Amino acid sequence: MTHRTVLRRSAPAIALAAVLMTAACSTGTTTTGGASSDQDLSDFQSTVDAAMQPWTTWEGPDSTPTPPTGIDLALVTCAGAVAGCVLPAEGAKEAAEALGWTATIYDGQGDPVTQNKVVTQAINGGADAVLLAGVDPAQIGSALDLADQQGIPVGSMTQGIAPGNGIAFDIGADYVQSGVIMGSWIVTDSAGAAVVLPTNDKEFASTVTIVDSAIETIGTCDSCQVKDTEFFVGSNIGNGLGQRIASALQRQPDVNYVIGAFDPAVSDMVPAINNIGIGDRIKIISNVGLTQNLEFIESGNVQAADIVYDNTYTGYAAIDQLIRVLAGEDLWKNPDVSDERFAYNEGAPQHLITKDNLDDPSVPWTAANDAVSHYRTLWGLK
Repeated sequence: MTHRTVLRRSAPAIALAAVLMTAACSTGTTTTGGASSDQDLSDFQSTVDAAMQPWTTWEGPDSTPTPPTGIDLALVTCAGAVAGCVLPAEGAKEAAEALGWTATIYDGQGDPVTQNKVVTQAINGGADAVLLAGVDPAQIGSALDLADQQGIPVGSMTQGIAPGNGIAFDIGADYVQSGVIMGSWIVTDSAGAAVVLPTNDKEFASTVTIVDSAIETIGTCDSCQVKDTEFFVGSNIGNGLGQRIASALQRQPDVNYVIGAFDPAVSDMVPAINNIGIGDRIKIISNVGLTQNLEFIESGNVQAADIVYDNTYTGYAAIDQLIRVLAGEDLWKNPDVSDERFAYNEGAPQHLITKDNLDDPSVPWTAANDAVSHYRTLWGLK
């Protein structure tokens, strides 16, 4: 596989560096996990080191059409209880209101029927545009058909999908690279001796991409082992998910690392793992960057690392692309990005946090590139 290293530099320079690694790839669950190996892990370490550096460069557009006025925007989250959906929507609401637009957030309640219903209600209620946050477009086909019939653009956030099938664009980080970073951290932190239990939620395309990419990356570690994935859905969080993962770990005493599908699920797993007395054995890496999970990292409480995203940036970037759609202009495309899933994300940042580079865990991570000011300047705001 191609093993990529992303580096954000403190001075203007090339933002994306590729490190190609030739390694033995596994084709399934291996049987050598936990054993020592003479494999050179330097490429994994380079990926980790780069991902932990501050993200200081601006990689978004240098111009935007004049924003339209009087826009009524509907923001539909996958579920009000899932922060990874709510936070980007809040960022987009902030950006929309800075433009003088009306922005209303609707709770999809983790139910495709409800999500389809609220999008339909928003359109029938006069919305000029719709932004989805963590909603699977494939599950709301009739609402997207209605939007298409009425000429109402629909954008997406955090799904990691290409434009098409009723979706004008999606804003989210390069989730393939998220998985590469995640897998590389597991390999290096374990010194090439990881036995990994992945968890995954198929409701979110981005989650599937991250976890699959992490598994593939770990597969290039000669002496690591990946167990069968534990799948769940969002409604399982707080309803037995933590206990189920803890039981799976009890049945597999050789596991020492867990891939957490995303932070809200990990927040359910951590206390359950501690309750059965194996917290010292397990290290979890997850993604999103919720403050509770950062506090787990700070205190050394099972979770040891997190791939974090700038949700405010995601929201502002979504509004920036939506301005183009409403103005009838082409989307801004990232230079040299061929993967259509990430080509229109306006350089959405990501960052690896461990105890070694964690600042204040009570403050969600944001990129140090003054993104809000950049967008406000592009939009003609002071």
